[in-house]
Amino acid sequence: MLLPMADKYPLSIRVLHWLMAITIIGLLAVGLIMSDMSKSDPLRATLYSLHKSFGITVLMLASLRLALKLKLGGPSLPGTIPAMERHLATLGHWALYGFMFLMPVSGYVMSASYGLPVRWFGITVPRLVSIDKARGALASDIHEFAAYALIGMLLLHVGAVALHYISHHVNLLKRMT
Repeated sequence: MLLPMADKYPLSIRVLHWLMAITIIGLLAVGLIMSDMSKSDPLRATLYSLHKSFGITVLMLASLRLALKLKLGGPSLPGTIPAMERHLATLGHWALYGFMFLMPVSGYVMSASYGLPVRWFGITVPRLVSIDKARGALASDIHEFAAYALIGMLLLHVGAVALHYISHHVNLLKRMT
């Protein structure tokens, strides 16, 4: 029998959670596809442009979401979940926030450092860093590593929700729906 979960995150945070989840998963999928595309593929430039635009959108939404989380908070994990797992959940959530910022920032630094334009749905984003191919290469490595680490974190996040449902009989998904 599942324990009741009356506490939910505020509606604004729940909406941002699912909007960002869909966008981030889409960005990761498109990023993996783009990395295998030939430079001569005509679809490549379109995908890169959309990838940058949605990446900047994630950065803006992450900023809003973090501000709302700090202002509104959210429900505590039930006491039936062991303290160590609650602590790991907190660390995991902050890691996810870190990736929500690291991914778009490293993507921006990579593009700007290589001298590539960064546009948000056609609006040119100011260049905040000089052209420096070595920095671009480092940012590229960070962006790629962080993408795989983020995929791992997302799998852990979803797996933890399933684990709590199965082992602790707590439906944490209700807090975000």
